[in-house]
Amino acid sequence: MGRDIKLNYAPAREGDIWPPRNNVVTGGQAQSKGIKSMSEKPDGCCKLFIGNLSYDIDDDATHKFFGTVDAEVKAIRWIHHKDSGDFKGVGFVEFWNTESCEKAATLNGKNLLGRPIRIDWTD
Repeated sequence: MGRDIKLNYAPAREGDIWPPRNNVVTGGQAQSKGIKSMSEKPDGCCKLFIGNLSYDIDDDATHKFFGTVDAEVKAIRWIHHKDSGDFKGVGFVEFWNTESCEKAATLNGKNLLGRPIRIDWTD
């Protein structure tokens, strides 16, 4: 646009390295948007929590998504708001065996319907 912009940088906080070594700023209000690590796997786990789901998700898309790693889905339970009935963007997927569950867990952070899916162990 041809206009100059004047920037006033806030002073660095104690302990911060500025400028960042890898040109990536982390922390702040948004925090990091990377893939969250999964909790410790319970013994004999056959069920996963899935989150950050598109509101367009359905059982067929979920079966197809987990089918990419040969994980056979036994049941899917979607979570809805108790008063309004609106879908909350999360659910639970149960698998036939622990091997299928472990294969499905490898998809943590992969895109499902345009969104990076969050997967974690549950019992």
